[in-house]
Amino acid sequence: MTTFLLFVLSVFSSSMSQYWQKRAAMLFAMQPELRPLQKLFSRPLILSVFFLGLGAMTWLGVLSVWDVSMAYPLLSINFVIMLLLSHYVFEEPISLRQWIGIALIMLGVIILAGGEQWLT
Repeated sequence: MTTFLLFVLSVFSSSMSQYWQKRAAMLFAMQPELRPLQKLFSRPLILSVFFLGLGAMTWLGVLSVWDVSMAYPLLSINFVIMLLLSHYVFEEPISLRQWIGIALIMLGVIILAGGEQWLT
């Protein structure tokens, strides 16, 4: 169960890193006059790097227990989370093709997660 919690934290951290990268890109686009050091030390970029590091550390914990052939495909849940965040937070449209893709990803995650060994 501890590894499962590490997995959840890894997925959350990875998604938050992507979220803050988008926020940083938006900030830089809205304020093109920012100097490189101002960009480097901007809140969105710092948070993005923090969550990227946290995601990497927790992912290492997951890989120390789970087979990469099981763990890595499950990480595709990030695609679903980011697509939903892009729609509800950044108000980006989601096409029918994207909804179908989400459904297929979720089906694959359910099939892979069907084995009990990944909860250890």
